[in-house]
Amino acid sequence: MRKNHHGKKDRLVKRVFALCLALAVICTCLVPVFATEGLIDPQVHQEASRPVDDGVASYPDDEFAGFGEEEASRPVDGGEGGEDNLDGGPTVTDSEWGTVIDYGTSTDTSSSTETQWSGEDDVVEKPDDKVVVSGDEIKKLQDMVVYRFWLRELNTLDLQDITAQAQINNMTESEYLARNGEVLWNLYFIQAVPRAETIADYSSYIENPSSNRDPKGELRQFDYWYTLDEFGNRVRLNLTDPTSNILDDKTTTVNVYAAWKDGTVGSDEEEDVDHEDLVDKNPVPVDLETKASASYEDEEGNPKTTTLPVEVKNLPSAAHSLSVIHMGDDDMESFYESHEDSFGEMMPILGLKISPKNAKGNTVQPAKGQKATVTISGLDALPEMAGAAADTLKVLHQTSDGNVEILDVLTYTNGTLTFETSSFSPFVVVRTDGYAVDTLDINSITNVSIKDDIANSGHYVLEITADGKDYEGEKAGKLLKDNGFTVTWKKDGTVVDRSEKTNGVYSREENGGWVDVVYTDGANKTYTVTVTKDNKSLNAISKVNYNDELQNYSFEDVKSTGTSALSDNSNNNNPLMAWKTTADDHKIEVGNTTYQSNKKEYQYEDNRWTQKPLTQTEYSYGCSSAVSGKQFAELNANGVGALYQDVLTMPGQDMNWQFYHKARTRISSGNQDSNVITTGSDKMAMVIAPVELVKNVTTHEQLQTLLNKCIVKNGSNTVLGDGTMGEKGKSYTVYVCESTSNIQDKSGNRPTWYGGSYVKYSTSSWRKNEGTYTVPKGQYLTRFFFAAIDTASSGFGHSVGNLLDDVWFSQNVAPPTSGTGRVTVTKKFYGLTEDEAKTVVKNTGFISYGQGTAGKALTAVNFSSDNFVRGTDDNGASYISVSYVFDVSDVAPNRNYTYYFVEEDSKAQVNGYHLKQTFVGDEIGTSGSVTVNKENSNRSITFSNFYEKTTADVTISKIVTGLMGDTHKDFAFRITGLEGKGVTLENNNGDLSNFTLTHNGSVTLKNVPMGTVFAVVEMLGVDSGYETKATGYDTAVTDADRTFYYKLVLKDGQQVLMACDANGNNEKEQNELAITVTNHCTLKPDTGVLLDTLPYIVILAVVAGGVALLMLRKHRKEDD
Repeated sequence: MRKNHHGKKDRLVKRVFALCLALAVICTCLVPVFATEGLIDPQVHQEASRPVDDGVASYPDDEFAGFGEEEASRPVDGGEGGEDNLDGGPTVTDSEWGTVIDYGTSTDTSSSTETQWSGEDDVVEKPDDKVVVSGDEIKKLQDMVVYRFWLRELNTLDLQDITAQAQINNMTESEYLARNGEVLWNLYFIQAVPRAETIADYSSYIENPSSNRDPKGELRQFDYWYTLDEFGNRVRLNLTDPTSNILDDKTTTVNVYAAWKDGTVGSDEEEDVDHEDLVDKNPVPVDLETKASASYEDEEGNPKTTTLPVEVKNLPSAAHSLSVIHMGDDDMESFYESHEDSFGEMMPILGLKISPKNAKGNTVQPAKGQKATVTISGLDALPEMAGAAADTLKVLHQTSDGNVEILDVLTYTNGTLTFETSSFSPFVVVRTDGYAVDTLDINSITNVSIKDDIANSGHYVLEITADGKDYEGEKAGKLLKDNGFTVTWKKDGTVVDRSEKTNGVYSREENGGWVDVVYTDGANKTYTVTVTKDNKSLNAISKVNYNDELQNYSFEDVKSTGTSALSDNSNNNNPLMAWKTTADDHKIEVGNTTYQSNKKEYQYEDNRWTQKPLTQTEYSYGCSSAVSGKQFAELNANGVGALYQDVLTMPGQDMNWQFYHKARTRISSGNQDSNVITTGSDKMAMVIAPVELVKNVTTHEQLQTLLNKCIVKNGSNTVLGDGTMGEKGKSYTVYVCESTSNIQDKSGNRPTWYGGSYVKYSTSSWRKNEGTYTVPKGQYLTRFFFAAIDTASSGFGHSVGNLLDDVWFSQNVAPPTSGTGRVTVTKKFYGLTEDEAKTVVKNTGFISYGQGTAGKALTAVNFSSDNFVRGTDDNGASYISVSYVFDVSDVAPNRNYTYYFVEEDSKAQVNGYHLKQTFVGDEIGTSGSVTVNKENSNRSITFSNFYEKTTADVTISKIVTGLMGDTHKDFAFRITGLEGKGVTLENNNGDLSNFTLTHNGSVTLKNVPMGTVFAVVEMLGVDSGYETKATGYDTAVTDADRTFYYKLVLKDGQQVLMACDANGNNEKEQNELAITVTNHCTLKPDTGVLLDTLPYIVILAVVAGGVALLMLRKHRKEDD
């Protein structure tokens, strides 16, 4: 009988097929394993390999404990991605309370396993009135007090959350905290204490936490334990005195918090401490929000109001409420004037005073090292915010020391702005790109004018009327520019170009909205502004009626005929007089000592009485001579008033002042016995104040009120504006110098042949007062006052007395008095900064002088490094100058005094600069001379040095991009072409031949010479996987040495970086003296399939097929 072999064959085929399928499945599983090996994120791998903790916690006998130990257990980490709870751990769900870790029993009725608390030996069934378990003993809540020790302070919401979590998980709070307290809430220790005892009785069980338990992770040392009273204040927990910490019958739970040493409170501080002062120790984030009302003008100029929601996040737990106050025009103006230098070209938009408050109403600040996030919404309602973006917005914040910090705007989207701050109030939102003004619908400009804002800002401001609406300043300039108009400012016919005069101070606004009169030397100059478009123009002209120093200082410019009452310069109708008065009749009395009277007087001189003819000033005032020239002034003429002049001043500038004061010794012309004043004194005051404060002072009484506010009678005073004088509440600096001139009585008997007679006669002397005044910040127009305080002429008030002469207020020193000479040596530095100029001045003897002959031994000019002045010459070139003055005593008539000066160029050199030329006056050279004589007693000589920068600093930065770019890799560089030229590296430990940079790293090349071609070479290798670009080079290179050539050139006096070729040709100008080298990684990340495993798969398949064939052949033979 033939056997049936077909069934066996079918079974064999099936087995072979099954074997092949199994091999295929195994191979396909190996592919992703091979592909992902080596690509695992180390951080993810570390988390994945972390051992699972069972969350066990237990209580020792008679107390709740175990949470403070270093090996305290942690609950299972849920990880990310919503993984299945396969290990029987807690279930993580979201609820209205937040994230809930559920340790409840299984709801699967088919399972007999019940999840129980690991300390089940100590657990009993909970009765309805709840119990606290301590060891084996159950004590009711009313008989025990539970002390819970926390490593950080919890707020009310935290405590409510703990209660809710315990209820959700069907646990007591103690059970819940036993499982989750340490990890989720920084619980450290629980101690149950019988009500009859205190926590101090259990102090031996309480161990202080180590620095490893610092919840901030900063390894701070533990300081002390504290609780919070009903007002939220910290109260230190006394663990040594059992009589302390006595609780009432209602207290069942006491929360105790750890204070950590962080430099705020020392461990020896035992008194109660205000919670607000210590809240930064263990901050619990609090978020607060409110709304603020802000006013603005719409496009038609109509006042509008909008509501701005404000939210502040990450505040300390003491924060209870949020106060936000809109800063009005007065507050904004005050903020701007106080911090004008910080604004620069930025435009203020909105000011808010934001203050988080505690329960007492005091301001709460963020914790040390922490920042709060501020979000302001609804800003799109403000017209000034049109077109704004996060990168065009900044926030100026006034800090507690009165300074301003500039904060970055993190985001600005749909009218919602966000920024971070470390302290509060006030904040001003500004734009760095100017206001966005509509560029449409401007059909005509009907008016152009100039607003005098010198007293407030030092500016002449452009005013225009466009389509019936008025604009001024920056808004006007921006509007005109956006509509294709051109604004041109000229000073005495010369165009005023925009240039930086000093740090952040420019000659004019970028769009022509204003011109700076003070910093463009605009005293007595005429300015013209012209608005042009399509060959049509409108212009406005204004003359500056201010000087940059006092004029008519010796009262010589308007001649008096003896004792004339001359008109002042009110309304600028007598510019030669220059002086103005607050007197009602606007008259100034000037005496001329050259006019004779027909009267004689007995005077006692050289121990004898002599009858002398009198000049008119002697007969009227008792004054025979002036200090300077022939004329002087009386402080008051026909009525009581104050003399003054307004002077353009530059903030920070040192001004030299002086005046001579003399008491009047006669009441008026007339009989000697009845008109001579023999006793007493005249008293007056010089007052230097900002015009902004005193512009409305028009009477002697008002000036006296100002003087009464000045406590310091010879120096600076701080005066608050009251609304009548100055802005209410604003601080102003007022400088006062009081002067008293005494009368000397020389009356006596005049013997004669016929018997003696008594003669009244007295004298007084000119008293010199002088000093230096530094112009305060923001003060561009300064008033120089003289006011009478008292006189010796009793019965005539203040109108008779106080003679004045040789008054001076200027950057320059005062001219010499009669019979003396004065020489001023001035050094001007062109092309140097003030600090660089000071390095030259320190070289004693770089300018020397001598008298007589040129070859005589010279004396070094001792310039003061504290008296530098900025200026602009007639060609618009800026310079730094310093002066030295020496006096020539006893200048005799018909005699010349010649002084020779010489400069040593070798001592005027500055590193990094080339001294191109030196001028003496208008002539090229290094030496010169001046001659002093009776007719030319005040002489000067000026040395001018012109410097050209020969080196500059260049910054090199590294950027790494690409998905596989290594941001931690050190990329090797070298610099060629600068060897032996004095160039050094800053902020790097390498040298020019070998240094490295990582992502976002930078290095500075110091003192790179001008005109020298140098190369930045990155040594990376051909097969590095990176392609490289650099500043000025748009094409990526992949060579082994990636070389980029540059050089520095001077362009319009400014240093400019040029990208070029190896020969210095094909120059391309760059915006900054900075080079950025960018490496882009071209490698792509693996996708999970590695083709290099294919050969192994093929081999396995071939082997499997071979085995199958052998088996088939074997079975076929057996069958045969």
